[in-house]
Amino acid sequence: MQRIKKIFKIVKNEFIFGGHLLSLGGASIAYTASILLNIEITWDFLLIVYLAFQSAYLFNRYKEIEKDSLTNPERTVHLEKYYKKIPFIILLFLLIFFLIQLYFHKIPALIFSSFVVVLGFLYSIFFKTLTRKIIALKDIFVSLLWALVIVFFTLYYSHPLDLSIFILFVFIFLRWIVNTSFFDIKDIKSDSEEHLLTLAVVLGKERLISLLSLITIFAILPIIFGIYLNIIPMISVFLLLTVPYTYYYLKLSRSAKINTAFLYNVIVDGEFLLWPIFILIGKLLYGRI
Repeated sequence: MQRIKKIFKIVKNEFIFGGHLLSLGGASIAYTASILLNIEITWDFLLIVYLAFQSAYLFNRYKEIEKDSLTNPERTVHLEKYYKKIPFIILLFLLIFFLIQLYFHKIPALIFSSFVVVLGFLYSIFFKTLTRKIIALKDIFVSLLWALVIVFFTLYYSHPLDLSIFILFVFIFLRWIVNTSFFDIKDIKSDSEEHLLTLAVVLGKERLISLLSLITIFAILPIIFGIYLNIIPMISVFLLLTVPYTYYYLKLSRSAKINTAFLYNVIVDGEFLLWPIFILIGKLLYGRI
């Protein structure tokens, strides 16, 4: 029994601190889009999205492990167990990423996705430091990369870049502004020392939470607009469940008793795994399954 518990703990820590929960969130966003756009999604695309984000985030955590030891000690302890192997893991992920798209002859999608992955790597090397000069550049840059998943989706499945894609792009971008900015709360001290002008550093915790509350409400507007004009299906309204979910973790962040590692790495990052669940619940209630 002790051995089973130990294995379970290792798997759980890897899933959370290894970034898999977050990377699966990217695949989850793509799956949600496939339901709303009525496009049958395939395993290869889901795997490609997962590998792309997993590679970029692993690289970021590999490069910033010293800083993370102060702000994310549990994650650092876990990653140090295989720190020297991380570059080889990233190379393996990227190899599979390229081979799958070449195998299925998705050349335009491969070119675009490769560009996005390169931007993801350049964020850790170059773009993050520009936040010392440009307020909120980090928050905006990361959010844009995540929103580009929907553009990659259209290229992979030859779907037109129409208004429905734009609506989902804006929604994803605004949801990730909330996620990224909220995550920066725990890094306020270290980011201040590095002179990074994140929204958390510039506004402070309480004013940032107030702003994120407003952005959360504002993010529902494109969904309501799309439903009203019959651009996206009615079940899209269930994405509005992200509002109470966000207010829930914003409230938790003010509690002195909350486990911050669980709050950030599970509750906040876990939101995106809930998106298709919200939509499938909507389909059930509308009797479409």
